[in-house]
Amino acid sequence: MIWTDCYKELVEIIRNKDGFLASIPDEYSELRERMENTPEIEHIDMWHEQVSFLDEEHPFSSPAVFIEFNTLGIEDEGLLVQRLHTQIDFRLFYETFSDTCEGAEMQEEALSFLDLLTLLGMMLHGKSGKNFGTLRRTHVGREESGGAGNMYRISFECEIMDYTTMELASHADMKDREMKISNGDLPEKTEDEEPLYHL
Repeated sequence: MIWTDCYKELVEIIRNKDGFLASIPDEYSELRERMENTPEIEHIDMWHEQVSFLDEEHPFSSPAVFIEFNTLGIEDEGLLVQRLHTQIDFRLFYETFSDTCEGAEMQEEALSFLDLLTLLGMMLHGKSGKNFGTLRRTHVGREESGGAGNMYRISFECEIMDYTTMELASHADMKDREMKISNGDLPEKTEDEEPLYHL
């Protein structure tokens, strides 16, 4: 549950490009316009090294974002509750035959990959959700893509609270218990000298 919910929430953030761009203040209209010209993310999936096996994998459109979760540390916070110090990697893959070199015919198209990388970082850095704490960007770097295109990894760290085992245990504890309701005596009402609150 915890990873599925986190994944779905992150996908929703990535898919909401228009909403994010609309939130950029007018003072930054030049930045907003530049980000509006970035290509749309065509495919989002969990990472399992798809770009290394393009011939064997299901085909996917690019630009694509692949998400991966790794715990960096786990702390017990109470009975069956854990704090997961988590690294979430987003791999941005962009297959293009355009060249980024100066004077290339389609240089702008090729460089739009870098703007898309910037946009992805802007959309996620400092963001928190129902299923994860505030994302803090910790790394951006090129990854090997097998020569098939450009791929960069943006890493974020955050805290995720895991209550799933506690919830399961509390349901299991109550499963075989009986509840008895009785009409017992009510406690006597006492009059205090001084009221708790003055209205």
